[in-house]
Amino acid sequence: MSYPSNPFGLPTDPKRLPSYGSPASAISSVLYNNLRTIFSYKTFSSPDLLDASLKKWVERSSNSVFFQELDVRSGAGLAPLGFTHDSNEIVGIVTPGYALPYFVNALKSASHEAKFVFNVGALNYDESISAIGTDYITPLNSAKQLGLPVVTPVSSDEAQAVSLLAVAFASFGSARGALNLFDGANYTRAISEIREKAPQEGLLAKLGKLLPAKANLDDILAQFNELTGLNLQNFNYSGSKDAETVFVTYGSLESQLFADALVGNHQKAAVLSVRIPLPFDSERFVAQLPDTTKRIVVIGQSLDGTTPTLLRSHISASLFYQGRRGLNVSEYIYKPDFIWSPSAVDQVVESFVPRFTRENHSLAKSFLYWASDKSSNIDLASRLVHALSLVDQQAVSLRTKFDNETNAGVFQAQFTTAPKSERCAVSNLDCADVAVVENIAILDSVDVASTVSELGTIILISRRSLKDQDLKKGEILGKTLGINEAFLRRAYHKHIRVIIIDADSIGDKEETKGRTLSFVSQAAFWKYAYGYDTAESVRRVWTSAGPDVELLASVLSDTISTAFDNDIKQVPTEAFEDILKDSKVQEEKGSIDGNDNLPVFITETAFTPNPSTVENDPTPQTNSIAEIAKQLTFKEAYGVKTDLRPDQPTKNYIVKVKENRRVTPDDYERYIFHIEFDISGTGMSYAIGEALGVHARNNVILVKEFLEYYGLNQNDIVQVPNKDQPSIWESRTVLQAFVENLDLFGKPPKRFYESLVNHATNEDEKKKLAELASPAGAVTLKNYQEVEFYTYVDILKLFPSAKPKLEDLIEMISPLKRREYSIASSQKLHPNEVHLLIVVVDWMDNSGRKRFGQTSKYLADLPVGTELVVSVKPSVMKLPPNPKQPVIMSGLGTGLAPFKAIVEEKLWQKQQGHEIGDVYLFLGSRHKRQEYLYGEVWEAYKDAGIITHIGAAFSRDQPQKIYIQDRIIESLKELKSAMIDQRGSFYLCGPTWPVPDITNALQKIISADAEERGVKVDLAAAIEDLKEESRYILEVY
Repeated sequence: MSYPSNPFGLPTDPKRLPSYGSPASAISSVLYNNLRTIFSYKTFSSPDLLDASLKKWVERSSNSVFFQELDVRSGAGLAPLGFTHDSNEIVGIVTPGYALPYFVNALKSASHEAKFVFNVGALNYDESISAIGTDYITPLNSAKQLGLPVVTPVSSDEAQAVSLLAVAFASFGSARGALNLFDGANYTRAISEIREKAPQEGLLAKLGKLLPAKANLDDILAQFNELTGLNLQNFNYSGSKDAETVFVTYGSLESQLFADALVGNHQKAAVLSVRIPLPFDSERFVAQLPDTTKRIVVIGQSLDGTTPTLLRSHISASLFYQGRRGLNVSEYIYKPDFIWSPSAVDQVVESFVPRFTRENHSLAKSFLYWASDKSSNIDLASRLVHALSLVDQQAVSLRTKFDNETNAGVFQAQFTTAPKSERCAVSNLDCADVAVVENIAILDSVDVASTVSELGTIILISRRSLKDQDLKKGEILGKTLGINEAFLRRAYHKHIRVIIIDADSIGDKEETKGRTLSFVSQAAFWKYAYGYDTAESVRRVWTSAGPDVELLASVLSDTISTAFDNDIKQVPTEAFEDILKDSKVQEEKGSIDGNDNLPVFITETAFTPNPSTVENDPTPQTNSIAEIAKQLTFKEAYGVKTDLRPDQPTKNYIVKVKENRRVTPDDYERYIFHIEFDISGTGMSYAIGEALGVHARNNVILVKEFLEYYGLNQNDIVQVPNKDQPSIWESRTVLQAFVENLDLFGKPPKRFYESLVNHATNEDEKKKLAELASPAGAVTLKNYQEVEFYTYVDILKLFPSAKPKLEDLIEMISPLKRREYSIASSQKLHPNEVHLLIVVVDWMDNSGRKRFGQTSKYLADLPVGTELVVSVKPSVMKLPPNPKQPVIMSGLGTGLAPFKAIVEEKLWQKQQGHEIGDVYLFLGSRHKRQEYLYGEVWEAYKDAGIITHIGAAFSRDQPQKIYIQDRIIESLKELKSAMIDQRGSFYLCGPTWPVPDITNALQKIISADAEERGVKVDLAAAIEDLKEESRYILEVY
């Protein structure tokens, strides 16, 4: 699953599941931990839908699990059947429910007693309506033919335990195996907190010792519950103890939704959920019914929506044979594509229980995000979910969907946050507190307002500018901005607050790397969903920034503040009233703008967005070098001067890669690496705190492909204007210019399109380019820049008749920029080396291609021995003048780089005979295993007596979250002495968001000293004094 669908990634360890994941991953962990052989069958739309976690574990582990992935076809059971011919082991089979009929004939005709445990995702695809459904009927019929017991979780919290129960049934039961049947779409696409931790270790061995030789299912179930401490029974009762109406449900989501609706109700209603549908235990079913029961309502699934269900026949037979007469049995039949939601359940219950009202004491908040499936901001909801997951004592869930037909492709994310003490079913939201609509055109296809609660909020992102528009006029909303008037009418009647973000005016700041609109949209969410002020909204955005965290804090704060002041507007009441007035006039004339009969929910048609194709570029060629040879031979005649990177104003050096190694685990989402350069003989020198400027290069192969496509000779000589002195032209080969100088694979600004107009020879292309460069084409241009992520190469290929001459093209394409990284070494300890610690910046573009930050990816891929051009940038970070003055360092992530340099400098000072002061290091990350950067280095220096104290905060390695500021406060007494009494220096490096908390901790140190001395101190002024004295040094981004 990609980041937009799962911001937490797939679990890396099947024995220790993470805090968040899908129920399908919890189910897969049972198979991986308890079986040696697993066959998996591909699913339509997304082949690894059911086995993604399994495949990851198998690929990355050296254990003995045999895993084979197969296509669904006739005789599907033959491969696992043949594998078990000479073995009595239990074999796992993972398959979508619609494939199970293909197994029946092969398994029924088997000549040997093989045993299988099926993990089956209930799935189907209805071609008549292009919809994914949850079909339980087909696999149940197949299981009945094979005589297999079937278990189904009645909530996602027990998905792992029920899967383990299926393995126990298969291992010790008399049938050929067992089948775990679950909601295929919901359990694979829903991400929530994994609360259960079923005790798997040694369970099957213990069961084998305790169970009789011919144990029946009741024996296995009882002993299973005894050993695990669980209470999994054939049926699960929830609701009024003296219920008169009992709803009987079967299905993972259905059961959970009805249980949520009926818990604590006072209308004498209850739900009896079926956990073991086959064999159906009539005696236990009837025993669960209260004596007060008068009516049973079967919630039954039927493929055609009319045929009486198998569940009803089981219930009728049970009542008859158990002598329970006089009960009225009704049935509510639904098809596999029925969309279950809390409101749908309420409507069903109310039709059988008059005046039913849900007892709702939930503190949960629900949200919806609607976007084009090609949006550059498709990951907005996942970033918000990730940030919400960091809130103490709160649990969050996420469910994403793709509708590849509506509006040419719609992506929907629904997410909920609630106290950990609550448990909310992940279903179809129809009463969200806040909805964000990234593409206003979606309002013409879906009734978004009906999915938002009364007094809720809907945030619309408009690609059409609000500048100089009078939002009090309904015509501006409907005609100018293109907002569906039916949507506006419904929003008004539900008292929904409508907010509009002016994406056109916000634009895109170069520093945000294409994420300006995303940052502003996230901030708007925090403001209108939680009422946060601008400062807190900015802070929340930082927590979900991911690879964008290197952005300067001031840029982000200014961008969001400006947007709140100028570019985010609430639709005034006058506009709604104007719309209603106009609608009334239209209605009297017999027509009305806007469609009032739109669907409330999108149809889930696939598990991935509409596919995109990527054009294959031509292959490179080699040409003559005669021209460059002539100029080098006759230097004086041509006025040739040789220089190293004359396009850069800094002093440059050629260094060589000495070491390049990843420091985070391979299965960790962030690729962080340590790289060392050999600077022997270069004359390069650097000091503590300085940064290394790296001059990255474009990919040579891709450049050559472009040059061939464009018809350029890579060995010809071109003239490149000097970056700082345009009047000075630098001579270099075409290949050099496009590899080292020009940002060929960067995002073209508007001026490039303007320049390209005059070069187009095709009239249609000329017209299109002129429109893109005009206000009328602003929306399309933003789509090119923020959705498609088109590069200069892409645009030149989109408009092939626009082919500037080489000398024009090199002026039109922006230059590559130098990237600077804090140096992680002391030259006194490493006289011929310079070290860096870097995180690779990456993201997915609209075509599904993985994009990378230019310089971080360039460096990560450099093999040992490679030469590159670098420079040194000075810094304000300095060590205290006296080695005896303490040093206190705090930082996160790659912000630890300069601290390694500082610690090495302190070691050198000690080696020179200096008495050094105390050295405190405070660092933080989520998990020690994944991101204890330079951990072995810190520990070694502590053992050597260089580092006095390490305050490591791994926020997720214990039940309560611990942050870096907490570790600082724990050492308050020692730090007071170091900072105040011994005049130490405090350094903060890394992302900017911890600055307020760290500053607050520093103020507590100052306050503790003031209290001890009995004086009053202006803490804010004291902090500023420390900064002036260079004793509180911030290197944040």
